[in-house]
Amino acid sequence: MMGYDWSGERTRRVKMMRYGVAIVLAIGLIAGAASLTMQAI
Repeated sequence: MMGYDWSGERTRRVKMMRYGVAIVLAIGLIAGAASLTMQAI
């Protein structure tokens, strides 16, 4: 029971980390595109 709960918590943490990385990448891409657009204008 404990092992199952621990593994479930672990997978949840990994999912949160993956979502965090995806969000950071998305923000980086948006910021990069915005800076390129600002330079182009």
